Amino acid sequence: MYRVMIVEDEFIVRYGIRSMIDWEKIGLEVTGEAANGKEALELIRRDPPDILITDIKMPVMDGIQLIEEVRNSGFMMKVIILSNLEEFQYAQKAIRYGVSEYMIKSDMMPRDFEKALTNVKASLDSAEPDPEMNTKASIAEPARKEKLLLGLIEGSRPGDGESGSIPEEAVLKGMQLPAYLLYTLIHTGDCGLLEKQQVIHETFEHIGSDRSFVVFADKQGEINVLLPVAYHEAAESDGIKQLAERIIFHLSQAYGLVCTIGLSGRVSDWTGLSKAYGEALAAAKQSMFAGIGKAISHSELAGAKEADAAPIKVSQSHIHTLLYGLQSKELHDYVSSLFDQLNRRQDPDLVQLISLELIMILTAVWPDVSSDQHHVVHLKKQYFDQLSKLETIEQSREWFLQAFAELLEHMIRIYNSDRNSIIKATQYIQQHYQQEISLQSISHFVHLSKNYFANLFKKEVGESFLEYVTRVRIEKAKVLLAGEMKAADVGQMVGIQDPKYFSKVFKKITGATPSEYRSLVKENKESKENKDTL
Repeated sequence: MYRVMIVEDEFIVRYGIRSMIDWEKIGLEVTGEAANGKEALELIRRDPPDILITDIKMPVMDGIQLIEEVRNSGFMMKVIILSNLEEFQYAQKAIRYGVSEYMIKSDMMPRDFEKALTNVKASLDSAEPDPEMNTKASIAEPARKEKLLLGLIEGSRPGDGESGSIPEEAVLKGMQLPAYLLYTLIHTGDCGLLEKQQVIHETFEHIGSDRSFVVFADKQGEINVLLPVAYHEAAESDGIKQLAERIIFHLSQAYGLVCTIGLSGRVSDWTGLSKAYGEALAAAKQSMFAGIGKAISHSELAGAKEADAAPIKVSQSHIHTLLYGLQSKELHDYVSSLFDQLNRRQDPDLVQLISLELIMILTAVWPDVSSDQHHVVHLKKQYFDQLSKLETIEQSREWFLQAFAELLEHMIRIYNSDRNSIIKATQYIQQHYQQEISLQSISHFVHLSKNYFANLFKKEVGESFLEYVTRVRIEKAKVLLAGEMKAADVGQMVGIQDPKYFSKVFKKITGATPSEYRSLVKENKESKENKDTL
């Protein structure tokens, strides 16, 4: 199975690429991600993929620079570039570096992207081995010790011996068991992969005298430490958690870095390293609820999650009702209640999922209520950039409350200025009820978006646009039915062409059919005339 790396500065685009393709079905797997060219290059030098998917415009190092560096380093993986139409001149520059496929982001559909990937895979399948490429790749290959650990945390078998035995490579390179696996998350500082690895290594050397620990990066670029029990004992710590807290304190004091460390259970054989990695990662992610800058043991997670809880669902319609109803307190309470539920659930992945849903609501409403589309595009990018920086449940709660509050404040401002548009719309309906009037045409007439106009109309008038138009037409029809015009003709005169539909709607509103209503009007008129005669 060929390995794929995705390089894209927008989290939501990376997420979309991962989600839109059934990778296993086409014989591929996503083994690495990076937010810019610099991060990607560090990961590639450690463990090169077979296929590189990269955006062109990115901060720190763009896609063109990345491809150039990759080729100059001797890596000959296939490359797929992503770009916007206005970036095509940059894409042309990349062609000379042997780019395999070129995709326009705005036109990128799952079937097209899958076809491009299938073409690239077919090219890899049919490629003849290149001795020169193999030589260069072997020179650039990561240290065997770290590559071995990468394979073990992914579940690879530990050598040809019986299960649980120490592989020959580990013996040669001095790795020891039993041990603990520590997953480190650096929250501050602008550290690249190599810088993070260096400071972690230096800190462990400073704390303990034993040098048998191994520092290595995983596919996501986070630093892990395989820490033999011998190191722990030499460091004279009361426990592995206390040792991790000393590491965190030293990183803060010596480097000004805030670090969270997730701790696995004790690993006694190499087949258990994959499980230990999962434990350490889960513990580190729990900083979403416990707070950053702490040591968190996997053993502490037992029972932390709310058992058998009902699903947490975001009601998009309810949020729309609160927004367009300008209900500030109710909106604040609803969004806050979602995070109360998430806090009880203690599931970091669910927090990310719910956060994405809330982001999608924000980005869907803004274009409806703002004529400044440049500002809207900027806001969307800002939202998704910020999403990846929210590290605790309380940070997430406060950020979303602020984001929705800012949106609502904007809506209140434009509501006050747009109320005259509703008066204008009702006057238009009163004058043109005989013609075809749609929500699209009337919102265009008053220069408001369709969704925003519909919600604003209902709030201001007290009924929906359709209900109002229908009521106006029926009131006009009641006047006409007092005369001799046929009911079907009356319907057409007030803008309702279908006689059956006219009769149905008329009865729904008045309680009588057009014929019954006409008879009632006639009886009332005759009764009044008789009274006047007397």
